[in-house]
Amino acid sequence: MRNNIKITLKQSVILLSIGIYSVSLTQDCYCVTDSCGNSFMALIMGIVGLVFGGANLTWLANPILFISWSLWKKNTQKSMLASGCALIFMISFLFFKQIVSDEAGNYSNIVSYKLGYWLWLLSALTMFIGAWIIRLQGGAGNERGI
Repeated sequence: MRNNIKITLKQSVILLSIGIYSVSLTQDCYCVTDSCGNSFMALIMGIVGLVFGGANLTWLANPILFISWSLWKKNTQKSMLASGCALIFMISFLFFKQIVSDEAGNYSNIVSYKLGYWLWLLSALTMFIGAWIIRLQGGAGNERGI
């Protein structure tokens, strides 16, 4: 019976995380002095921003979170590690005061954080806390013996 509950919890955690992430993409994520950034566009164009460094490096949280999702079924412990790393990248965005705001490499001051950012953060937090709870319940996360 306990294994059935764990499976249901595991399924719920990943579905909730992916669902929150999906909703985050429909929202604005942050605002600069004259506009707000759309989360979906930030995801699509974020890889280009990596060359500018700074706040744009937090985009790396996306592939790390995707790795967490892909590891979830086979190794909860590694998934927790990946989601924790994604969470650190996501939180680090709060410490940047400026972000590249256009293709020319101009910077704008970040003036606020919108719902898309907070939902993005919550999607990784959901994975991290879900894995932690499963580990506490005896699902050591090392399901394959790795």
